[in-house]
Amino acid sequence: MSIEVRSLVKNYPDFSVDIGLSVGSNETLVLAGPSGCGKTTALQMIAGLVLPDSGLVIVDGHTVNDLPAWKRGIGIVFQDLALFPHLSVGGNVGYGPLIAGISRAKRQQIITESLAAVRLDGYEPRRVDTLSGGERQRVAIARALAAKPKALLMDEPFSSLDAPLRRALRTEFRELRTREGFPCIFVTHDREEAAAVADRIAVMNAGRVVECGSPAQLFNEPKTAFTAHFLGSGTIVPILSRRTYSAGVCAVRCLLGEAELPYDISDNHSLLVPPDAVMITTVDSERAYAHARVTAVSFEGNANTIALDAGTIKGTLRLSATIGRRAIPPNIGETVGLHINWDLVRTVRDSIE
Repeated sequence: MSIEVRSLVKNYPDFSVDIGLSVGSNETLVLAGPSGCGKTTALQMIAGLVLPDSGLVIVDGHTVNDLPAWKRGIGIVFQDLALFPHLSVGGNVGYGPLIAGISRAKRQQIITESLAAVRLDGYEPRRVDTLSGGERQRVAIARALAAKPKALLMDEPFSSLDAPLRRALRTEFRELRTREGFPCIFVTHDREEAAAVADRIAVMNAGRVVECGSPAQLFNEPKTAFTAHFLGSGTIVPILSRRTYSAGVCAVRCLLGEAELPYDISDNHSLLVPPDAVMITTVDSERAYAHARVTAVSFEGNANTIALDAGTIKGTLRLSATIGRRAIPPNIGETVGLHINWDLVRTVRDSIE
């Protein structure tokens, strides 16, 4: 089973979406990006809820452009869930098979199997308005599964839930998708959620896919400044000047000082300085490339994150550093020295074109 999207285009007076992607069997592709970037429009075109101006949607090897949404073999879980409040859990899950004319006995089997898949065995007679948020979310997924879809589309399905429940459902969703084996396209603007559920992430901006890769690739080795900024991979530092040696070593001067990097750097690129490349030292340390003022300190369970304002010849540069959870962080307002581990610094392309 697979989904393939070829040059799917939707034009509006002041905005357009132009997307191409493919999702293999037992794979989750996350469409991630800021609000208004075209994620939901892309999903709706694939589902058949929005008519594209051009392009193809191919499901399991068959073009489905001319088919209505309910004939495409695609299950959909909406952000607002869209459960029927007047029906029981079983009534909601069995609604699709009922409309499809499936016999009562077979329909009951589908309901039982679908609820078991989301760990809601025995919930069939319960009213949906008596369920918790997480339980309602599982019912919405079970309803989609009851249609025996070839693929599943999910539009920010966990966005209304609290953080612990979101994390739990992400784990359960990955287990479910692995068991069922269907391809899934999952829309979110939450970078943590994208990393948690995705096999690959397609980062979108202004209606286009900027970059696509595994979570580890995009978080650790983004190719564009937009992706690095959206995913919070570090601070983008402009290059003031550069000189490349014949051996492929490039001497750069930036707002944090000067360094020699073991790779060539092209035009229209900047440096990406991740938090783990920034080490805090004393002000008078010989290792300090620059000085900075501590503006915030936050304990995040596994580490302390330190927000820093570094004064440069071109104004203030905002940086982030991480230190161990047992380390004693500097005080807010304190001036510290910064040492940069240039081995962890990467380059990113300024333009998204």
